[in-house]
Amino acid sequence: MKDNYSTFAYDYDEFGEIDHYLGAEKTFFKSLFAKHQVESVLDCACGTGQHLYMMSELGVKVVGSDYSQAMLEVAEKNLSERGKEIPLHQCDFRFLEEIYKDKFDAIVCLTTALPHLHTEIDLITALKSMKARLKDGGLLVLTQGTTHRNLTLPPIEVVVNREDFSRIFVKEQDDQFQTIHVLDLYHSPKRMENNQYDIVYKIILDDEYRALLTEAGFKQIQIYGDYEGTPYDKESTRLIVVAQ
Repeated sequence: MKDNYSTFAYDYDEFGEIDHYLGAEKTFFKSLFAKHQVESVLDCACGTGQHLYMMSELGVKVVGSDYSQAMLEVAEKNLSERGKEIPLHQCDFRFLEEIYKDKFDAIVCLTTALPHLHTEIDLITALKSMKARLKDGGLLVLTQGTTHRNLTLPPIEVVVNREDFSRIFVKEQDDQFQTIHVLDLYHSPKRMENNQYDIVYKIILDDEYRALLTEAGFKQIQIYGDYEGTPYDKESTRLIVVAQ
């Protein structure tokens, strides 16, 4: 795979500080982990470390990996600045066994990470790799912002709008893929520049997830439309998969 974040990683956290992942999302994971007695978690697409930080604050043992070495560099800096020592490894989540020999109570692959894979073969390979690193009865959690409803929204979205910085999404899609052109506009005396990053996601929705996870060997599959645990439907603005 190509590392789409080799440059974007260093500005990625303009979305917000990594320790702002609180509220409903943190409550969701706290409840889920308590219910299933989760003590160890692998975040296999950890990005800049936001969910590693959040889950470490819940008191579980976390480790992180990512395909992007640049993302891992930013994650290490972010976590160190917050006094967290969390093991990080460069790893393709299709082949977790190359790095990890132990098994985990839970594996998470969040924030539309899995749809970076564009073929069914790669998707099944990744899901089987995740399943193989789970203990018996272990949890796999996948989250994304791609939903039936969100695919119908206007193609231009301002996602960050500060006095010194704006981040704009320009989206285009067909029946298989969505491309997000990320436009970063810095406009202050300290920094004046424009950057563009293009991310292509495979469109995977609830029925497709059920089919992929079933083929990968998961038996119990629940899909929610928000962090309150509402069942997913075509008006949901988030898609959250919990599989065992």
